[in-house]
Amino acid sequence: MDPEADAARLRAAAAAGKPGAYRAYAELLTGRGRLDEALPWWARAADAGDAEASRTLAICHKDRGEFAEAERWYRTAADRDGGCAFGLARLLQEAGDTAGAERWYEHGAALGSVECKTNGAVLLAARGEWDTALARLAEASAEGDDVAAHSRRAIQGMLRDLDGWRAALALAEAEGDPEEAYEALRELLDPERRAMFERYPRMVAEAEALYARAAAVGGAKALVDQALFIARDDSRWAEARALVERAHERGYDGAAYVLGVWAEENGELRTAEEWYRTADAADGGHMWACFNLGVLCVRQRRLAEAERWLRAAGVDGVDRIDGVEEGFEESFDEGEERIAAALRDIVAIRADPERMPPAEWEERLPGLRARAEEGGPDAWFAYADALDRLYRLPEAAEWYRKAGTPRALLALGRMLYEGGGAKGLRMVPYYEPAAAEGDAGAAYDIGRIYDEARDRRTAQIWFRRAADLGHGRAAWWLGWTSEERGGDPQHAERWYVRAARRGLVPPAFLAGRSMVRRGACAEAEPLLRMACEGEHAEAPYWLAEALRGLGREEEAERWLRVAAQAYPDLLHQYGDMARLALRDPS
Repeated sequence: MDPEADAARLRAAAAAGKPGAYRAYAELLTGRGRLDEALPWWARAADAGDAEASRTLAICHKDRGEFAEAERWYRTAADRDGGCAFGLARLLQEAGDTAGAERWYEHGAALGSVECKTNGAVLLAARGEWDTALARLAEASAEGDDVAAHSRRAIQGMLRDLDGWRAALALAEAEGDPEEAYEALRELLDPERRAMFERYPRMVAEAEALYARAAAVGGAKALVDQALFIARDDSRWAEARALVERAHERGYDGAAYVLGVWAEENGELRTAEEWYRTADAADGGHMWACFNLGVLCVRQRRLAEAERWLRAAGVDGVDRIDGVEEGFEESFDEGEERIAAALRDIVAIRADPERMPPAEWEERLPGLRARAEEGGPDAWFAYADALDRLYRLPEAAEWYRKAGTPRALLALGRMLYEGGGAKGLRMVPYYEPAAAEGDAGAAYDIGRIYDEARDRRTAQIWFRRAADLGHGRAAWWLGWTSEERGGDPQHAERWYVRAARRGLVPPAFLAGRSMVRRGACAEAEPLLRMACEGEHAEAPYWLAEALRGLGREEEAERWLRVAAQAYPDLLHQYGDMARLALRDPS
């Protein structure tokens, strides 16, 4: 049957309200990537009581970052459909509403959803209700859910390990041996167990309790590991730091290094340097404290000092900094490779005036300092900005904090996060005041921080805010996620167009290609010309396709020749038009 005739028939049936036609036509449009046109038909099907249509609508809106609308559609059928109950529970869980998620998993399980039974059981295990969780996972496994079977085995193995750690620790406690107490728990810190702690937070509490017992035997190292688990909860950050400080007071040299890392990640640069120096001053020195000090100094352009610290970290066989070349470190281990790379970076910085402190700002500094001492927030910001440009980061941080304006806090956050070694969500508060005032770049940066923290939902919310404020890269990100993760080319195209309006070449190409694929060649042409001017590798071919679609064959062939001349290897992936371009014109 002719596909277009079939589509016309389905549309007519849907318009007439025939049973099943709403969904059939919606599925056809969705399969063709025409989701905008499909959504109203999915909505009609959902309004007619089709639970699967409700779930499809919710998924589409969720993929578009329209979470309230997704929740609304899930709720229209969650009372009677296990799939919608499952989707709603997942949505609530991702939003941090664990109680709501548990209720809907429970409800979905009662409706017969084995996925709800499994996920609900995993949530119970996450808070330590092991027996109930295992019983429900056994039921779900018996119903054929492989995820449930895998989760049940993982939890059983985890509990066996927990019993083993407790028994080994009890022996060390009975003997009063601090080292044995610490060694009994060493496997808890295996990187392969990281996913276990993320999925089952109750295990974090169990590990913390075990290390507290080991510390009570007298082991200072156990205090540090107890603190590492406590530090997973931001609200207990001060408690965690106090434990590590106590370990340092009790003579554990490694505690100073941990305190240095934490201070650096929090943007406390002077404190970080002090703790790294303390760690290195201990008997035998500390390789990674030296390395981190070297990197701190590189960031602040204290290059001679940086070189001394990096050499103190130790790379055998490197006698001269300009001898650390690519390939030299083939026999190095990972740590040595990082040291060699840092030494090469020093060479590159010294050779590039653009990466050194600008002399003109050094000359302006005394005047800016004088105005800062007499002035207010604007003068303080100006002085902080000059210090920042001169890589005097700790001083700049003090003056940015003193200024305290949204602009100053944003500059401080960027300085610390992008160039100062700070990490994680603790940096978000520096960006929020500027974002609240409508700064698109600040909103984008918050989205990026959450994206790096693997919190896609929150990242998507912030990228949407940034894009609505006119941020091109945020719009590009939204388009890419909509197309690549959500399979929604129409929604993606709109975001690509918005990104292209901000002068970005790759999304201009992506928007133009999308338009050519759906036959909108006139709309595509200016975007693809922009991409060609930006030297995008694939743009000439797609511009030729657009011109051919507009009936301008001679122009199309000229652009194909451009593509063939500039990107012959790339062009081979295309079809008949590519062969036309690649043939010998003689």
